[in-house]
Amino acid sequence: MSTPDARAPQRVFRHNAMATCFELHIAGQHLDYAGQAASAAFSELDRLEGLLSRYQESSEISCINALEPGAFLKVSPDTFECLRTALEMHSLTGGAFDPTIGHATSGSRVPASAKKARLELDPATLAVRVLDAKASLDLGAIGKGFALDRMAEVLRGWQVDQVLLVGGGSSVLAMDRPLGSGGWEITLGAGTQKRHVWLERQSVGSSGTSVKGKHILDPLSLEPPSHVHRAWALCDSAAESDALSTAWMCLSEEEVREVCASRPRTGAILQPREDSIDLVEIGFAREMLRIPPVA
Repeated sequence: MSTPDARAPQRVFRHNAMATCFELHIAGQHLDYAGQAASAAFSELDRLEGLLSRYQESSEISCINALEPGAFLKVSPDTFECLRTALEMHSLTGGAFDPTIGHATSGSRVPASAKKARLELDPATLAVRVLDAKASLDLGAIGKGFALDRMAEVLRGWQVDQVLLVGGGSSVLAMDRPLGSGGWEITLGAGTQKRHVWLERQSVGSSGTSVKGKHILDPLSLEPPSHVHRAWALCDSAAESDALSTAWMCLSEEEVREVCASRPRTGAILQPREDSIDLVEIGFAREMLRIPPVA
């Protein structure tokens, strides 16, 4: 156990996983203890990648993708929980978030009318059954956030609570704020669209076309969405904010408002076009962007 020390400088630890770089910004801890806690969190990250990556043949997601229709696989609690969350987000967004279209995101030419796999989850046995067609799961749009949530649990176990966790720049999870600060400051957007947010016990997920181009597909048409250039989702859970930021790219503004209205502490920020000066703030995002930092 280590007692927080407001005089200790912030430490930044980095680790490559899930095809990106993860960062831990740790405040209030001495270097040795912060490093040990970060190492434990990164070990958890590597373990989760081994379970959830569709690019590792031995992962549980790859094993599910290899199942024939009607077959099932008993999985670990973490894989089961990630899939449960993904399917919950799929239902919440009316299918705008869909973890089962990995065939399309990998560049395979599959018609939108092609039969998609449905998954049946049994919480009593942690079994995942594939229905209708072979699965093509890709948890890339939720996996980083899920990993951040689990890493935060590891850090709490070390009683290291003043942490900002970042996954590849598109997934951010803030734990407790540094002592004497108004929160963890992050910047959304750039130029005239720039917004500053001070986070504490909150996550932000972002999706858009600025960096990777039109890599996001509308699950219904399997075509890139065209009505939003960039989107941010604010939630308590990093897994949920990751999934919802992807869904915001495919939903109309009114549909985004309906989803945010149905859930507490859920918000959206939309940039309709690359040259849009004004951003659309919806739900909890309106509150978050108006909270001044208070020490």
